[in-house]
Amino acid sequence: MDDSDFAKYFPSSFGKSSSSSKPKAKPEPRKAQADDGMDALRAFMPTSFGKQKPARSNYTSATSASQEPSKQPADQDQEIDSKDAVKSQIKDTIAAKDRDSEHKDDEDEEDDDDSADTPSSSVLPISHEITLNEHSKTISAMALDPAGARLVTGGYDFNVCFWDFAGMDTRFRPFRSMEPCGAHQIHELKYSLTGDKILIISGEAKARIYDRNGMEIADYQKGDPYIRDLRLTSGHVAALTSGAWHPYTKDRFITSSTDGSIRLWDVENTRKQADVIAYKTKERGGRTAVTAVTYSSDGRLIAGAGADGTVSLYPSNGPFLRATHTIENAHVKGTETSSIIFSRDSQRMVTRGGDDTVKLWDARNLKHPLSIAEDVASLNSEVNVIFSPDERLILTGTGVKKNEGYGKIVMMNSENLEVVRTVSVSQSSVVRVLWHDKLNQIVAGNADGTARVYYDPDVSNKGAKLCATKTPKKRAVDDYEIDRPIITPHALRMFKEDNTMVSNKRKLEKMRKDPKASHRPEMPLSGPGKAGKVGTNMTHQALTGFTRDDTREEDPRAALLKYAEMTEKDPQWITPAYKKNQPKAVYDDRPDGDEHRELKRKK
Repeated sequence: MDDSDFAKYFPSSFGKSSSSSKPKAKPEPRKAQADDGMDALRAFMPTSFGKQKPARSNYTSATSASQEPSKQPADQDQEIDSKDAVKSQIKDTIAAKDRDSEHKDDEDEEDDDDSADTPSSSVLPISHEITLNEHSKTISAMALDPAGARLVTGGYDFNVCFWDFAGMDTRFRPFRSMEPCGAHQIHELKYSLTGDKILIISGEAKARIYDRNGMEIADYQKGDPYIRDLRLTSGHVAALTSGAWHPYTKDRFITSSTDGSIRLWDVENTRKQADVIAYKTKERGGRTAVTAVTYSSDGRLIAGAGADGTVSLYPSNGPFLRATHTIENAHVKGTETSSIIFSRDSQRMVTRGGDDTVKLWDARNLKHPLSIAEDVASLNSEVNVIFSPDERLILTGTGVKKNEGYGKIVMMNSENLEVVRTVSVSQSSVVRVLWHDKLNQIVAGNADGTARVYYDPDVSNKGAKLCATKTPKKRAVDDYEIDRPIITPHALRMFKEDNTMVSNKRKLEKMRKDPKASHRPEMPLSGPGKAGKVGTNMTHQALTGFTRDDTREEDPRAALLKYAEMTEKDPQWITPAYKKNQPKAVYDDRPDGDEHRELKRKK
């Protein structure tokens, strides 16, 4: 290889020889030396741009192979042939390396996409479980916040419990338990998009919103039950059944009720709903209870299910006078369709009926269901149905009478509703099921008042893993509690010392002015009366003369005899006057007048 071939690897102004060049004594060694320099330079030159993960073993072997022939002395033709073979080998190696790097880059991008996507359902997180036992009756509502840090449960015992996975230990106790709606069962709990608000749907006729710490934020209006037209009332007039947040607008939510209406609310306006949907039905009276309601995943549709077995779809932006689609006889008439859910693309819809069926629908063609799963027992009106995070499975719970079998979590294929796996939970009905996409953990709420959290340490993240192995804090030596009340001696009156400190002079003067603290007797009023009392004025003096005279009711004989003894001891009037001229008293011993007249008549 001459200098002209070597110069093509450099700029045109670099390495040009002058016209008067010196004679070359040994051309063959110079060519070999030039080839050696070119190979070394090629090894340092970049072969591709972007992210690279070269196969170092192949590249090293190729480089060593390229260096070995240069060390073997041979004639010129043999050396050139060997170097051409080395060059072709290097080119093949570099091309293979580029292909490998591109392939690895594609694999890395696919791995990054997979890690960013939702967890796969190929490995079910059911190897481990923890039990949260705080409710005394059926858990009918559950919700996990978007970050997966907290769980909220509500039940038939009217209680709502707040669970913090990071703050719990192996005792598994909630950090707050309360009765937000009085003596009303909890039907639905929903976290807002930001996780700072909780929508509580109970058996009363109004919705409530609490913050994530259990403090009440808003209490919404109840309607007038004496108004017949549901569009004219300011709120629901009967018990609520379901509710949901808007998937994109954080200050909008909807509620359904047994009064036959669906109402759209603004978080800031607690006095009246934003819009009303009067659920249409062919039932007698024109009303039927709305048992379930939800938004589609894109927020364009509102789906509601009625007790007459129908499912209706309304546009979320109105008008609400008539449903865009109505599925007649979607489920058996008279049963409660307890749950409706849409897929992420809003193309598929799943309904959970009280007729022990789960039905899969195509939202673009609602004439007939795509698939039907039968014999999925349901004993509660709050049983829900959910998609797995990757939407390959559909999960729901089965009902069973107490101690007559095991309630199960049924996992079905989302394409044809074939049962893929069942998980036995407890000897009671499974009412609520959750599968959080960030935690990759499954939560089941049961009729025995327990909530079971299933997880796998290998594929699950945080959640139950934070508290499953967290031992309770050890009690210190001086940390003790006494069940009986503690009485300090100086708190009793008999042990109190008289306070003679000058600094309490103002306090004592203030207490002296307080009639209750100083035990001052009530002083008589002067002037006009106050607080129903008559003052010492002319009216008071006039009223004293109108006191009751009871002399007429007194016995005159008794009134006189009370002076008899005093008269005998100190006579003053009659007896002293007749003492001289009539020393002997003359008494009339004759009988009374009536008896005297009768004696005269007899004579």
